[in-house]
Amino acid sequence: MSLTCLIVDDEPLAVQLLEGHIRLTPFLTHAHTCYHALEALKWLETNTVDLIFLDINMPYLSGVQLKALLPTQQPVIFTTAYSDYAVESYELNAVDYLLKPITFDRFLKAAMKVRKAGEHPQVPAVPSVTESDTYIYIKSGKDYLNVAYDDILYIEALKDYVTVVTPTARIIAYKRLKDLEQTLPGQFSRVHLSYIVNHNKIQKVVANHIWIGTQQIPLSDTYRAAFLQRIERQLW
Repeated sequence: MSLTCLIVDDEPLAVQLLEGHIRLTPFLTHAHTCYHALEALKWLETNTVDLIFLDINMPYLSGVQLKALLPTQQPVIFTTAYSDYAVESYELNAVDYLLKPITFDRFLKAAMKVRKAGEHPQVPAVPSVTESDTYIYIKSGKDYLNVAYDDILYIEALKDYVTVVTPTARIIAYKRLKDLEQTLPGQFSRVHLSYIVNHNKIQKVVANHIWIGTQQIPLSDTYRAAFLQRIERQLW
């Protein structure tokens, strides 16, 4: 049985070497290459692989940080030019730790560990946020957090991530605000390209800003009319 592989590395020469090693290995198939961790996270939302070859020093998120966000059962082999992270990689249950330049015999030895262990998981793409009647589960790092809708003050977007803000926490999850908007109940409204608010937590609206506690949230022209129409339906 062939193992599908994802390469995550920002160095083109390292990618070429790994792709060549995979082609030489009869039980490996190259599925895809990503050039940084955020690209890999997005790709893994809708795809699964049996094994990830993961560089450590990359922009945005390091390979170690990415590994911490992945399902614990996902096999990962770290590939790096630095030996400093070896202990940390094993604490994260990495299959192996390959130092660049990676020779084919060392590469094959690491890949064989996955094959011999019989680790051929088809890891389902676990959504970062799922819907329920009164609460959601939010995947943040390796944790699944149960958060009541009524505890959410607002949600802020940051590229492909969101920050869910409650009175006691700021929870970061890999989810697009647009996708999250479609799963939230009616007490939430999109008020800006980067914000969703909980109507039950709004204290006042002044000009083009919404106040929730001490947080001032912008109200953009795109969402202003629909938002104010909803407010007016509740006016005394």
